[in-house]
Amino acid sequence: MKAIIFNSGLGKRMGEFTKTHHKSMAILKNGETILERQIRILGKNGINEFVITTGPFKEQLENVCKKFPNYKFHFVENKLYDKTNYIYSMYLARNYFDDDFLMLHGDLVFDEELVKSVIEDKRDSICLINEEKKLPEKDFKGRIINNKLKEVSINIFDDDCFAFQPFYKLSKNILLSWSKAVEQFVSSGNVGVYAENALNTILDSIEISVKSYKNNYIDEIDNLEDYSRVVKEIDEFEKSPNYENKQIIIDNYKNLNKIKDLEKSKDILIVCDKFLKDSFIIDYLKTYNLNLHFFTDFNPNPRYEEVLKGLEIFKDNKCTFIIAIGGGSAIDVSKTIRAFSNLNEQTNYLEQEISNSNIPLLAIPTTAGTGSESTHFAVIYFNNKKYSVEHDSILPNYVLLEPKFLESLPLYQKKSTMLDALCQGIESFWSVNSNDKSKEYSRNAIKLILKNYKEYINENKEVYRDILMASNFSGRAINISKTTAAHALSYKITSLYGISHGHAVATCLPYIWEYMIYNMDKVIDKRGKDYLEDIFSELDKMFNCESHIETINKLIGIYDEIGIKYTNVVNENDINLLTDSVNIQRLNNNPVCLNKNTIEKIYRKMI
Repeated sequence: MKAIIFNSGLGKRMGEFTKTHHKSMAILKNGETILERQIRILGKNGINEFVITTGPFKEQLENVCKKFPNYKFHFVENKLYDKTNYIYSMYLARNYFDDDFLMLHGDLVFDEELVKSVIEDKRDSICLINEEKKLPEKDFKGRIINNKLKEVSINIFDDDCFAFQPFYKLSKNILLSWSKAVEQFVSSGNVGVYAENALNTILDSIEISVKSYKNNYIDEIDNLEDYSRVVKEIDEFEKSPNYENKQIIIDNYKNLNKIKDLEKSKDILIVCDKFLKDSFIIDYLKTYNLNLHFFTDFNPNPRYEEVLKGLEIFKDNKCTFIIAIGGGSAIDVSKTIRAFSNLNEQTNYLEQEISNSNIPLLAIPTTAGTGSESTHFAVIYFNNKKYSVEHDSILPNYVLLEPKFLESLPLYQKKSTMLDALCQGIESFWSVNSNDKSKEYSRNAIKLILKNYKEYINENKEVYRDILMASNFSGRAINISKTTAAHALSYKITSLYGISHGHAVATCLPYIWEYMIYNMDKVIDKRGKDYLEDIFSELDKMFNCESHIETINKLIGIYDEIGIKYTNVVNENDINLLTDSVNIQRLNNNPVCLNKNTIEKIYRKMI
């Protein structure tokens, strides 16, 4: 299946913007242009060949398409764009209609799940309506009889008419039938109407079925008012609890052949620790016809300069795919390379606004802890200062959860990474940013760990997959909610005393939890004290405890059971240093207010 995107119009109703830009160059809230978003979503759903009709600012459209080197583009220029409607562009593109097609207008903004559902629908020809939406005055309506399309027009308002969007899935035969009707219109000089006018003449002899988009998002941008509304609506839709930016998760390394982007790539950047260059996964990747380029020169706390070295390897070898193999550091480096890949190399990347990257990224975690493979942020250090690189587009496209990697983990690392996942699940559950979706992920993470931690520490391989999934759920949870005070207080402990990140977070969590229980009058979560009390009570149930303090003690008992020290960690001489190290702004996610004096007292309890 291929796609044709009609981008041949003037877009006069977009004001000053379209005097110098094509309408599809309008930027959405995540930094993508409309056209970038369309190609990214269509490509992610298996479309790799596009026909793009152009009118004004052809070079702008071509430059966007250059960001997708793995896809094939055919440009059809309508030089009469100011005198014709898109029916003439369809006429000019007719020689490319050699397959089934998705056909859409270039001013449409839609969500990924909608495209997936259209492509997976077994019916060969589909149009989109919304039976619940008020009929628009100025846009297309579709007349539907017996679940089949019978007319498309702006000027129909009858009871069998519904809101309609110009996004079609069409079989080759139906597209050719429509194309022949278009030819008849053009040959008679009728080029100032919609292509749907030609379609209407054949709808009694062909079948285009109807699909509802009422639970998805699709809308077009005709003018500045539409632009402001759609930018806001698609952002809110994708951040709603019921929407999830889907990753493709693979559960066995031998199923990597399911990754279509990998099949289309030749030069791959692999970011991993040096010892992993000889791992079974590399041996498997070598069975593909790929050129593998390795970047291994980074520290556990990756520095900006190290990321630049990896970016240089990526660009010098014209890589079109990135694979991260390792713990959080390798995955963070890969995410950051991806984020920097299309920015201005003459300026410090950290000073630039991240824009959408179209480079596919596969994350393969070799530990079960951070869940970094399912988050849209990464951490690097610049001039010894911690920076968070955050953007929706750096969320890996693909994740391989391969339990075999956990077999060689040192026992201490097993313990600490597992505790990191547990703490992330707990913190996300009470975070002020939590929602129904993040809490669902948190529950899954917490319950899987509580069920399997003993067997995992005793190295029962049968539970490794469950622990990997728990880690992944914890990552998905904090991807929505972010972490809270326990993480904020842990960072300096890690660097100062040489213990692992998960160990440091686990050390802080009981003290933070106890403080919050006894200071419920300082709740800053807008959902209130009663809401937070319910959250703590639900955590009690997950731990099978009768009270909040019993739950905390049970958590501490898990530390003792697996041999993780959580007391006498902090040196009294370091209290001021530790207190000053905490970024107070990072505590805004915590449901109970903490100030500098409180933080100092909590650290003193750790002595």
